[in-house]
Amino acid sequence: MKAVLVFCEGRHDVVFAQRSLGTHANCVWVDTPIGELPSPFGSNAVAKKGFISRLLERQAHEELPVKDAAHQPLPSFESIVENTKTNTMFFMIRTQGKDQSGPVVNLLRSLDDVINQPPGIFDTSEYAAAFLFDANSKGVEDTLEEFRNRFRDPFGDLSDVGHGCWVTSETVPVGCFVFHKSTQDPTGTLEDHLAPMVNSVWPARFSEAEKFVDRQQCKDDSVSSSKSARLKAAITIAGQFNLPGRPMSIVIGRNGIPKIAFKNSQTSRNLSKFLTQTPWRKA
Repeated sequence: MKAVLVFCEGRHDVVFAQRSLGTHANCVWVDTPIGELPSPFGSNAVAKKGFISRLLERQAHEELPVKDAAHQPLPSFESIVENTKTNTMFFMIRTQGKDQSGPVVNLLRSLDDVINQPPGIFDTSEYAAAFLFDANSKGVEDTLEEFRNRFRDPFGDLSDVGHGCWVTSETVPVGCFVFHKSTQDPTGTLEDHLAPMVNSVWPARFSEAEKFVDRQQCKDDSVSSSKSARLKAAITIAGQFNLPGRPMSIVIGRNGIPKIAFKNSQTSRNLSKFLTQTPWRKA
């Protein structure tokens, strides 16, 4: 089995990636108990406790308030989808932002310490690391440059990394995908692509949601100063009719916007293509 670790900034990025893989690459949801996952992520005769279980145990619960102890420490394994034809699992990992590179590097080092064993010990033969980012106002190139600087250790030379492509680094295959508006406008976020998707399936509701946000916003509100926040608010409002009280990650999830929205999304198609074209090392 091969594993792709997909590092996402937030929960809606996780959902977008897993639904894109399900729509365009026929990946299926993995609901296997942690201990029964392929080793070293799950346990086997060599590792009595798998990598994910040991990662969760590192949280010092006695030093945390209850509200923090109730959640996984970041970066956290959020979900798994699998391409059964290629025997590849995609592990969605939430990092909560570009500036969380330190914990991500620590996770990768820990995995390397475990997985770099003689061949045949674990079910997983090799892994790759994919990173999904928003360009925001920085743009694609500045976002990539920040990534190169933050992740030179542990990956080595990342000078050739670009949007939507992979590099075979000194360690494992590494790839980056940066959400932005278009080739002509390299700024923006995932919401710039989610909004048209939601509008395509709920046009009246989304139009009214935008009007509501624009009419009711105050100058100190986040939606007044951030286009991304405004779109998040409108998307969430438009999805409340069948999912009352649920967050945006649920609105765009399996019980939210229908699959046709992902089928028709070029960004969804591009992301799936990127994630499934990992340049695995030849045996």
